[in-house]
Amino acid sequence: MWLIPTKKEVQKEFEKIKESFKERDERIEKLKEKVEGNSLKIATLEGSYLILSGKTQSQSQGSLKQVSQKSQGNFETKLIQRIRNNKKSLIMAEIVKLIDSHTTQETFDIIVYERKLCSKASFYRYLSSLKSQKLIETETKLRLK
Repeated sequence: MWLIPTKKEVQKEFEKIKESFKERDERIEKLKEKVEGNSLKIATLEGSYLILSGKTQSQSQGSLKQVSQKSQGNFETKLIQRIRNNKKSLIMAEIVKLIDSHTTQETFDIIVYERKLCSKASFYRYLSSLKSQKLIETETKLRLK
């Protein structure tokens, strides 16, 4: 024997279906946010790696363009802001690493001219900041030729 559902029963079923679709859409939005956050973290790490590995600016821009092409609108600006925020600490870490085995002038040449990580003025600002934090010696090393 077949039962014919009433109008109220059909409406209840439709409401259940609507609720399940809303829940699904909310889960999808949360997952999209997680994916965007993870993509941003990955891109930041790649940018940091490129800075620390010493690749030139044109090579790093090429890989950043690949990352930004995969992204949508706002993601590119978030990525650039995050790399800019981390750039100072990354360059300062690189200076500390290089200053142990090179003179100040050699470190300057490597950071500013070879790797093109920052300008001359920025390099000396970073250097004075490191000296004031006592992360490097205040006296520069001079090598005899």
